Amino acid sequence: MNRMMLVAGSLLALTGCAGNVDAPGAGGADDPDELETAPGPLRAGDVIAYAAETSHPYAGGWKQAITSPGATFVRVHFDDFSLAKGDYVTVSSPDGTQSFRYEDRGPNGDGDVWAFAVDGETAIVELHSTSGGGHGFSIADIGHGTIALAPASLTSGDATPGSASLARRPGGGTPDIVCATEGREDIACHPELDLQQRPVARLLFARGTGMYLCTGWLVATGDDRNTTLITNNHCISTQDEATTLETRFGYQNTACGGPTVAAGESVMGGSLLKTNSRTRTRSRGGLDYTLIRLPGNPQTTWGVLTPTTKAPSVGNPINFIQHPGGRPKEIGFWRDDAHTLRCQIDAIDQTYSGTVSGSQIGYSCDSEGGSSGSPIIDAGTGRAFGLHHLADVAWLSCRNGGTEMSAICADAGGLIRCATD
Repeated sequence: MNRMMLVAGSLLALTGCAGNVDAPGAGGADDPDELETAPGPLRAGDVIAYAAETSHPYAGGWKQAITSPGATFVRVHFDDFSLAKGDYVTVSSPDGTQSFRYEDRGPNGDGDVWAFAVDGETAIVELHSTSGGGHGFSIADIGHGTIALAPASLTSGDATPGSASLARRPGGGTPDIVCATEGREDIACHPELDLQQRPVARLLFARGTGMYLCTGWLVATGDDRNTTLITNNHCISTQDEATTLETRFGYQNTACGGPTVAAGESVMGGSLLKTNSRTRTRSRGGLDYTLIRLPGNPQTTWGVLTPTTKAPSVGNPINFIQHPGGRPKEIGFWRDDAHTLRCQIDAIDQTYSGTVSGSQIGYSCDSEGGSSGSPIIDAGTGRAFGLHHLADVAWLSCRNGGTEMSAICADAGGLIRCATD
């Protein structure tokens, strides 16, 4: 079977479809006859043991360099975090260009704090206190990055930056390819889509022994006082994972093809509202989505995308906004280097890899590991009518797949607000 797939794939010259390498393997996990890749988040690092702590209670300040040799980024995980009023902890890069502040019992109020990622192999942890008296904290473990979260420029015709696993070759049925050409661009190349791109964020989180990357976006709700994020169930499915979440908005180049990344905003943690599993076969779900309540009100700055229950049609142009490989925000707009073929819907009401019957759309538009959870947006209305989650969903098609938002809207009920146009 694999030999037939490779030979047949070599005869194709399809344009503009990259396999979503969120899943490193071929074949649906629930049905061996399926050709689709079973999805999973992109692994970005490891969770490793690290022992350090203040005295309990602490008598004054405390400072330590947390170094993990060879790491591309470090996330410090505090346990039993509890500080006296007015005291605070900073986690900073050695040069001070990155610095994040934590106080009281941490952003989640429970003493379990996953600090924001600091680029490089060293994070400086400092407790700022003049008199002491608080409990302090322990450092239970750290996130050790194994892929770079540094900015990279993407221009038409270039190989995908920062992704050694992608190769330019035609094909189908494999998860780690760019089919013939690369059509993605920096989101800054499309300033006319500012309102559509702003709610889209990069997600970095811990699960078991690993650090992982996906994409998510702020979804409209019936209560503007609360902020709700949507991503895939195969990215985040438990409260423990949501607690570790670092949601980074505005992580994008400031100019088309430029080297400078915008400052943006990071939000820590979240409360799991609802999740629906990837497949029906084992978990009786099949819509592959998760809703998370984020702390604060980031939607007042970054806005929201409104889902629609309107059925997409074949040939409908789409905007596929994503954080492939955890890089600064990009858009699947074209299917080819020459920018002549628009990303579009190729199939509707499909059933892929154990999903709910008739709940899926297919599209030929580049994606990559880390793109899972991205919105598939109707280019005409700006409404989101799909949630990306699968790659290579049809035999010899090099087609990606997403769950139709109409199905998610029906399942989520009053947790999200959906339009009909």
